[in-house]
Amino acid sequence: MVKNTWSKTVNRAVRRDFCRFRASMYRKSQPEVWEASDRIHFYCCVFEYFQYNNQIPVKYYALLCSCRRPIYTLWETYLRYEYLSYLTWEDIDDIMEMLLESRQISSERKVRDHEADSGIAC
Repeated sequence: MVKNTWSKTVNRAVRRDFCRFRASMYRKSQPEVWEASDRIHFYCCVFEYFQYNNQIPVKYYALLCSCRRPIYTLWETYLRYEYLSYLTWEDIDDIMEMLLESRQISSERKVRDHEADSGIAC
């Protein structure tokens, strides 16, 4: 039940993000579109991943459920880690894993910082 709700929320956000990106590309000049071809291909691959893949783990839906622009979030993760690829669904799974890992590290840092700050006397 939760997976179904998360999947609907994420799929709707992915569709919205893709449509906005596509509309923005239509307004660009030919040289700008050519310059953005890698990003266009990325957006199309990720969109198809969510559109046709029935084996997406629940943890990925949970991860992206709060994202307003899930494809853009994955794009930023892809750019951050140069060795990642997006040509297959397994590659997109790897991007998801890196995003998941980076979010976990970030949240662990916040907890440690909070614990360190709470020990300081005012």
